[in-house]
Amino acid sequence: MKKIALWSSIAVCAAAGIFIAADHLDAPAVAMTTSDIADFYAFEGANSDATTFVVTLPAADANAQFDENVLIEINIDNTGVEGSTPGVVEDLVIQALRQGDKMYFFGPYAPAQTGLNSTIDPDAFAASVDIGSSTTVGGVSYFAGLRQDAFFFDFEAFNNVVGTAPAAGFGTTGNNTFEPLNVNALVIEVPNALLGSAPPHIVDQLLGPNAPGLPVAYNVWVETKRR
Repeated sequence: MKKIALWSSIAVCAAAGIFIAADHLDAPAVAMTTSDIADFYAFEGANSDATTFVVTLPAADANAQFDENVLIEINIDNTGVEGSTPGVVEDLVIQALRQGDKMYFFGPYAPAQTGLNSTIDPDAFAASVDIGSSTTVGGVSYFAGLRQDAFFFDFEAFNNVVGTAPAAGFGTTGNNTFEPLNVNALVIEVPNALLGSAPPHIVDQLLGPNAPGLPVAYNVWVETKRR
């Protein structure tokens, strides 16, 4: 089976279970480069039988686009085991790679290898979309392009708290530092039937016996990789 190159991980961001994780500029080796990950969101889609994945990367300006030399890989653990023991390892991947004016998507499919290195299986090609556009193929919806940064954070108030004037605090309102900024965004909504069953763990196992017995979704994380 033909593969395309070998890609090695340089940045990772996780959003485990039902929780949403933010990751702005805390990967020193890649901060403010085309490999940096801004945020990763995973949540129930518009259709309750689907899961939406959103990956954002910093965009220097309105003309900035995804780097053709950076593979974006969403990892999905749908078993909650590694080998024969409990653990988190990718059972499926969704890969996205820009070439020219298009973003090409592969998967979800079981990768040939797990961990920091990846290959792309051309047989797993799923769809392509013009940068700045969306499409739906095989029940999966795809978007790739610039979007306003959805992450709300008040850097000035944060610096007041951790800096020389902690008494100022955050107050009851805040200024969104990221409001005028763009990000390169991937949005993929996938029917859960293509993702398999969620791992056999529930919220009350994580939070204690008094927590509601709500199902936890897939363990997911995203990586950017270079050849």
